[in-house]
Amino acid sequence: MDAREKNTLLVAREALDLPPGERAAFVERRCGADVGLHAAVEAFLSALIGVDDDEAAAARDDRTAESADALLGARLGPFRVVERIGRGGMGVVYRGVRESDGFRHEVALKLIRRGFDFDDVQARFLRERRILSRLSHPNLARFVDGGVAPDGRPWFALDYVRGTTIVRWCDDHALDVRARVRLFVDVCAAVQYAHTQLVVHRDLKPANVLVDDDGRVRLLDFGLARLLGGDDGPDDGATTIGGRAPLTPEYAAPEQIAGEPGGVASDVYSLGAILYELIAGLRPPAAQHGRDVRAPPLAAAITRTPSAPADADVAAARVAARATSLHGYRRTVRGDLTRIVDTALAAEPARRYATVAALADDLERWLGGAPVRVCGDRLGYRARKFAARNAAAVAVAGALTLALIAASAWALRSASLERQRRDEALAEAARSNAIVDYVMLMFRDTGEQRDAGGVSARDVLRSGASHIAERFAGEPETGQLVALKLAGLYARLGDTEGATPLLEQVLAWPGIERNPDAQADARAQLAEVEYFRSHVARAHALLDQARAWWSTDPARYAKALNESLITRSQIERAEGHADASIATLEQAIEGRRALLGQPDRSLGIALGTLSVSLIQAGRYDDAWRRADEAIQVYAGLGERDSVAALAALSNRGTAAMNAGRLADAERDLRDAVERRRSLYGPSPELAQTENNLGLVLEQQGRAAEAIALFEDGLQMAIERGGETTRYALPLRGNLAEAYVAASRVAEAEALAEAAVSIATASYGATSPFVAAAKRARAAVRIAQKRPADARADLDAAAAIFTAMGASGARQLATLDPLRRRLAAL
Repeated sequence: MDAREKNTLLVAREALDLPPGERAAFVERRCGADVGLHAAVEAFLSALIGVDDDEAAAARDDRTAESADALLGARLGPFRVVERIGRGGMGVVYRGVRESDGFRHEVALKLIRRGFDFDDVQARFLRERRILSRLSHPNLARFVDGGVAPDGRPWFALDYVRGTTIVRWCDDHALDVRARVRLFVDVCAAVQYAHTQLVVHRDLKPANVLVDDDGRVRLLDFGLARLLGGDDGPDDGATTIGGRAPLTPEYAAPEQIAGEPGGVASDVYSLGAILYELIAGLRPPAAQHGRDVRAPPLAAAITRTPSAPADADVAAARVAARATSLHGYRRTVRGDLTRIVDTALAAEPARRYATVAALADDLERWLGGAPVRVCGDRLGYRARKFAARNAAAVAVAGALTLALIAASAWALRSASLERQRRDEALAEAARSNAIVDYVMLMFRDTGEQRDAGGVSARDVLRSGASHIAERFAGEPETGQLVALKLAGLYARLGDTEGATPLLEQVLAWPGIERNPDAQADARAQLAEVEYFRSHVARAHALLDQARAWWSTDPARYAKALNESLITRSQIERAEGHADASIATLEQAIEGRRALLGQPDRSLGIALGTLSVSLIQAGRYDDAWRRADEAIQVYAGLGERDSVAALAALSNRGTAAMNAGRLADAERDLRDAVERRRSLYGPSPELAQTENNLGLVLEQQGRAAEAIALFEDGLQMAIERGGETTRYALPLRGNLAEAYVAASRVAEAEALAEAAVSIATASYGATSPFVAAAKRARAAVRIAQKRPADARADLDAAAAIFTAMGASGARQLATLDPLRRRLAAL
């Protein structure tokens, strides 16, 4: 599609959303002096209207069009069709009324337009009806009923919303920028709710966001929505319906323009485009595949038009509609708000907010005057924010950050220069580790516990992480060292998303090849991060590169080679080689003790990691013993509250759970959950611990408590790691099974289907994740009384668990209750 066709489509689609009598003036206004565009739009509209039997007279006048509509006065189910209230490219909407026993209920009735009943359009319409029937949120129009019209067209009814598009409503009420953002946060709430139900909208634009007479946002039109991880058919990613493109280019993400199926990131982009227009009064330029098309900054956009860089009259009208002055507007939007919008509109999905909730959180923080979490801020930004709220905390943070950098640099250089002096290296490493954990806990205590509105540990870290390359341009080795240590702090917090850009920055640093030690360290750290993000192949390659450098001088890099065995074992376990993982860890533990002669933190990590591999191998007593050893190591080091120590505590509880000692398991897991949440906040590891605690509670018959943990853990895992992470997949399946037990079968079905699809796509058809997901889906199908489908899932799961050998034995046993329920059908 070239630029001319895209513009033609855009103007024509907008015109179709207007009453027939307003279209001609709108087209003339939008096309301006572009005669060719005007003719193309007129021809396109004529072709569309010409195939619509019910509305052939629409181009002449509204009264004739209405009288020609055969549905007016007819009945659809219990509703009498009163009037046509809207028409889009493929659908038509009527107002309907049900009057009975003294009450009157108005609804909006939607059908496919005549002449547009292509197979793909009908399939999407039916899918929209299914999706809407499962959604319930105050900012969504409520699904009421559905059926088939006398002429064979399917229909559905929603609560009738008397409202105006959000952009027009804000302008009509002269809302200032802050009020517009507050209203937009409600839009985010509706979209985030849909995402939690595994529904992505894919066509967010102002025309689909109304504000009703009570000032409440109502999100409409899920005609292009899809289920995350669901199977929407082979044409799901297509950009055409019946040969015509359904997307609105100025609100569609670049990946949608390229023909890819939209996901959460696409909805984030579209929300960013709506927010941009709400604030600046101008739509951002349409995205283009393969090009980073940047919108003018908000401060400049207020004066611009699509065809001219600046217009004083336009600026005056827009500023007046925002109840401010031009100076006041620019002062409001500069800085944080611009960064938030730019992040939502980033061309690459990975650079956008990971979730709509994250976008809404930053907007609420901006409204409250708190530091926003978006990346890309100037060095010292959070320090300035913090200084305005708590000067004492700034002094502590600054002093401890300097202490951290100095101590870390000294520890690394000392270890390199005096590698033969084992005891001194051990002492320096211990001091560095103690500083790291102390800084992390002190920052959190200072920023959050003493000042509830202050910054968190992650806020302080981000303040130091921004623009490292710029700050240390003349001292690259120092800058690389700082970035590596800050990435290590993120890892201690379990924040892989925070560590990743720092490590990528080190590897992309100009001249990094002249500092091979830092390059190898960055590769090794990034390998661990990629493993936790479920990018196992890349993790394997990065670790091999790091070990190749260290192997050039094994004596010098003995510690690094030993510590890298832990990551190698995790990768082996992820690749399904549990026995190899155990052997690698036993080698690492033996080598560590010989290398240092006394316990250190890395020994504790190796023991804790070994306990996980032993759990996977079905050796629960050995796993409990190794996890307990790890806990004792941390206790001896004075690190009982470190992230690694709490991970070992969680492992010990998980081993007890698998061994059937539920009281011991609940004690350890609940302790781990409470301490991790209070000390370090949300993280993928906390989500995993909540998952295991939920399983213990479920086995004790405490289903409601288990569901609450599964729901919280799943949302946390997705926000902190993404849909495909190894943390999210088990939670999705476990929550589906818990929903079945609670008779919430429709919700369970969506989760289980998504779990199977995502696990298969991400890990392969024979992965244990797939087996667990199919077990969850079997539970759903048994509840739906679909014995053949349930049996197929159980057989597939059994085959995978059996192939795992001893490590799959306990999982295989979990299928027995489902087989008994299946037999009872």
